[in-house]
Amino acid sequence: MNHHNEFQAIVLAGGKGSRMTELTAGKPKCLLPIANVPMIWYPLQILERSGFEEVIVIVTETAKSDVSTSLDKLGLKIKIEFVGIPGTEDLGTADSIRFIHEKIYTDILVISCDLITNIDISEVLNLYRKHNASVTALMLPVPKIPDDFTTPGLKIKQKPETDLIGIDNNTERLIFLASASDFEETINISQRLLRKHAGFTVHSKLMDAHLYIINKWAVDFLVYNKNFTTLKGEFLPYIVGKQLSRPKQSIDDKTSMAQMDLKEDIFHFAMKNPLDVLIRKMSAFNDHSVDLEDAYNADVIRCYAHVSNEKFGLRANTIQMFHLANAKISECWKNDENTKKLPMLPGISSTATVHSTQMEECRIGDNSLIEEKTSLKHNHIGPNCVVESKTRISQSVIMGHVTIKQKCVIHNCILCNGSTIEEGTELKNCLVGAQHIVKSGSQHSHEVLTDADKLMFNYQI
Repeated sequence: MNHHNEFQAIVLAGGKGSRMTELTAGKPKCLLPIANVPMIWYPLQILERSGFEEVIVIVTETAKSDVSTSLDKLGLKIKIEFVGIPGTEDLGTADSIRFIHEKIYTDILVISCDLITNIDISEVLNLYRKHNASVTALMLPVPKIPDDFTTPGLKIKQKPETDLIGIDNNTERLIFLASASDFEETINISQRLLRKHAGFTVHSKLMDAHLYIINKWAVDFLVYNKNFTTLKGEFLPYIVGKQLSRPKQSIDDKTSMAQMDLKEDIFHFAMKNPLDVLIRKMSAFNDHSVDLEDAYNADVIRCYAHVSNEKFGLRANTIQMFHLANAKISECWKNDENTKKLPMLPGISSTATVHSTQMEECRIGDNSLIEEKTSLKHNHIGPNCVVESKTRISQSVIMGHVTIKQKCVIHNCILCNGSTIEEGTELKNCLVGAQHIVKSGSQHSHEVLTDADKLMFNYQI
């Protein structure tokens, strides 16, 4: 289906990757490789498989050329319009939508560049359509971390972010959204919410996938109200909470915007469609059975959440999740009867030169050289890399233009673009920064090895 006239697709790719700066120091976050393709490819192919023919990609102005060049090589059919935002400003996700508001003329589908999933989003789109929602969000199970999984770098105990997501068990209404860190021990639920939603679950093991369908009126409200910086942290909880409210007074369409407190008057934007009201009055449809109220309890603002439990999905927004995505993508990126045709992930490039006879579950990028007498198991090796003889590499992510000299042993590491591992080096559970040179014969375990301002900083626990 062509969604061109119904939804505009927007990919948010301007984030700086503040929780993975060791990786983004040498490459824009949206171009970090998952299975040897830039992570932004995954949301773009989701849109393409779902029938979208055009998309707006928001990137920093400084990265726009690199992102465009990288995507040109991937054979995507979807037409991409790149919009550059100032790299000097720290714009949040809501700010980014506001920045391009003049290009928005209908409802929008917003997706983050770090969403790695094989989900078919038609169910999310249909939930939105069915109820003419204000906002519909995709929720996925929190990724399970295998017991034997180790994140390269320092031995830091990962403290996961926990969202509290309240969803009506019968209607899929999204009725509560907050971070667990906002509460100490107890959560206060209003009596009005309990009366309207007799059966609901507050989930603590779901994650917000950062895929939202937002009604045009809600976009207009966001544009006029500049108090919101982020979608997930500020705008979405606000609009979810407003479902319980009613307009304080009837607002005349002719009321001057300048005379209104816009944050208090969201209902000026969320006007009822007279045709929708008439249809519901003539219909026997009702979305609830706990009382005799009209459908939707006459709510003008309606938020929904689609929970997908069957599919693989995570957000590669930390070093841990980036490495987990690379570790799990091969086994999870498979077609089944419930999945639309997934595009093939790259294997061994036709332009790579591979002399090794000991390779298992590896991807090798363009123009890379793998010499003989090497052992490679479960690795993603990017383009223009060199792996010299008598070297063993396992369970690692090797980005582009990396050179690994003879007699090295590398296990469960991330080697960023342009790094060099000199002869006889042993690395275990390490992260090597962009352009960094690891000295010959050295041994490192659970370290982050990076250069900063031409000085070497060796962070060790």
